Amino acid sequence: MLALVVLAACGSTDDDGGNSSGGECKDADGGRVTLVADDLRWDTDCLRAPPGALTIEVDNRDEGQNHNVHLPTAPGSPATELEQGRSQQELGVDLAPGSYEYICDIHPNMVGTLTVDAANAPRGPSG
Repeated sequence: MLALVVLAACGSTDDDGGNSSGGECKDADGGRVTLVADDLRWDTDCLRAPPGALTIEVDNRDEGQNHNVHLPTAPGSPATELEQGRSQQELGVDLAPGSYEYICDIHPNMVGTLTVDAANAPRGPSG
């Protein structure tokens, strides 16, 4: 039951033609988060980070497939270049609180939301 609530909160969809990658939200750790491209899907459609500097690592595991990550709703519309897999890329951004879409420019089904909020800041060793 809890898993269904978490997936719904991240905006995963099943039959509406949207992204079906699902997966749990990934939280940035130490100002970094990894987004995996595999089988023409992101491993999650939900990223969370505190405001400020963030590095998004794209781990493209799709051999021979071009992927990138693009934040079209973020200031300056930052993006990595399309790069053929297997490959790794990094996108450095500095974001204010808000929700930002991320997408692979040539695979529009590969889409998700990055939520930047002070509530996503690390809480220390206890949680």
